[in-house]
Amino acid sequence: MGLGPASVLLGVIWASWHLPPFYIKRIRTTGASFPLYLLQVTALSVAIAWLYWHTGGSLLLTMLMHAAINNTTDIVPSVVESPASSPLGLSVSPIGWITAVLLWIPAIYFLVRMRSFGRGIVAGMNPNA
Repeated sequence: MGLGPASVLLGVIWASWHLPPFYIKRIRTTGASFPLYLLQVTALSVAIAWLYWHTGGSLLLTMLMHAAINNTTDIVPSVVESPASSPLGLSVSPIGWITAVLLWIPAIYFLVRMRSFGRGIVAGMNPNA
């Protein structure tokens, strides 16, 4: 499959893993848009895969990036003052959409770079070869 497509698939799985809390009332994800979350998490998955690739398979750095993401989720609000009644709605703040676009700009670059390297990437291979 290759690293690029695998990172997109993993992003969808990663976001889907977090879908149940979107249906629980009075928690951080109440009123948030799951489609927007899916877009953001998939872009982050691509970035983490690129980091993994460029560090020769360093799990430490990918874990630190995941921890940094977890610790900064409340900085960018994605819920509007009148949240959607369904998590599948698109009622989010403009900042949430701007964040998704800003995450996808490097993600697209990373996907192009990973595609140009080819399929069957093995951890430890030099991405600049």
